[in-house]
Amino acid sequence: MMSAAARLRRYRRSVAARAAAGVLGGYVVASLVAVLLARVLPMVRLEAVITATLLGLLVWPPIAMACFYVRSARRAWLGVLTATAALGSAALLTGWRL
Repeated sequence: MMSAAARLRRYRRSVAARAAAGVLGGYVVASLVAVLLARVLPMVRLEAVITATLLGLLVWPPIAMACFYVRSARRAWLGVLTATAALGSAALLTGWRL
């Protein structure tokens, strides 16, 4: 049986992991959305980059909220990493270079 202090530490670690997934992972996903959209939007390059950046920033808050909606921090990180891999692969296939 866990003590109250151990449960509290476990809860705090879970919240910290979810916050990191939402903030850091959400930033990476939002950046990759912006990269991908900037590559595929049929506009002048400057307009495509600005539009893609604004749309990418709209993706960040729902990802952060989803990290606290799922059952565990592990699932939050799994979702963020899956989205990162999918968007990164799509961006690389459109010709984006690191």
